[in-house]
Amino acid sequence: MKSDRKSYLDSRRRDLTQYAGMIGEEFRSKVDQLSKILGSVHEASVGTYKESLLRSCLQQFLPKRYSVGTGFVAFVAESSRAQAAGDNADLLNLKEYHVSSQLDIIVFDDVDYAPIFRNQDFVVVRPESVRAIIEVKGFLKNDDVKSCVEKFIEFGKSLVAYKRYRGDPIVELPALLLIAWNVYVDKEGNPKCNGGMLRKAIVKTYRQNLTHKELDPDSFPLLSAAYIYDDCVVNLTRVVGDGIDCFAYSTDRGKHVRYGDDNQPVLDRDLTIASLLATIYVHLAVPFNPDFAYYDQSITPSVHPHQFAGQTDLLTGKAV
Repeated sequence: MKSDRKSYLDSRRRDLTQYAGMIGEEFRSKVDQLSKILGSVHEASVGTYKESLLRSCLQQFLPKRYSVGTGFVAFVAESSRAQAAGDNADLLNLKEYHVSSQLDIIVFDDVDYAPIFRNQDFVVVRPESVRAIIEVKGFLKNDDVKSCVEKFIEFGKSLVAYKRYRGDPIVELPALLLIAWNVYVDKEGNPKCNGGMLRKAIVKTYRQNLTHKELDPDSFPLLSAAYIYDDCVVNLTRVVGDGIDCFAYSTDRGKHVRYGDDNQPVLDRDLTIASLLATIYVHLAVPFNPDFAYYDQSITPSVHPHQFAGQTDLLTGKAV
């Protein structure tokens, strides 16, 4: 009877950490429902459904000035015909442009910058409006990490060129995010990605495709964070101390730590969705209150560390 009473009281306790974990766990329930019906026959449909669920979740928790869609970003550049056009040409209307690759999820300012095109959730937007881009993967492999980072590099180069063309500080560097719902496991039962592989694949792809000068998150948009749902978070972070000052990708646990009645830390529910939301909040042009963004009750990743915890230097590719 006492245990029943304790369970009842625990269920009535105010707890923002458990609340944040429950937001993430909603996905598991809804996705599992569809998977139980469709099985592996229509995995593409399940993947589309997962993207839709995430877009709905983001829209629910973002300020109203921001909308969530899928589609493209259009970049304008100076026309190569401008000098040959003569004095009678309107140079402002002699523009060239190109569009990004298709992006799974775009978070954009829908108040100051109207979309160029919109049909329900499908949009084409201006670079100035973009606050976050999220690529969504169902079953992650190392090749998926490489292709995703390469897509973000393409986007980053277009954004930097556009910012240079505009000479306009209003063009912000958005959050670039990757979330995978699971990892791919081959026929022999070997996972083709994990928290360590993910971190190293991100660094390897950047080092192969960008110069040291470009590998600067203050001037070039780099992947802000990558998530394997309910498993791990790989964050871009600055490491300082003991003669070290570098940017690195760090693998941490993807579950909340909370302290029980005995004041001992225990692993609780999913942290990845709450962490993704918090990273987006940082990139919004709104007042930021960490009390309502970060719900983990431990300030150090050494408490219940992830099994593949570690840091990889972005410039050298070596462990920090």
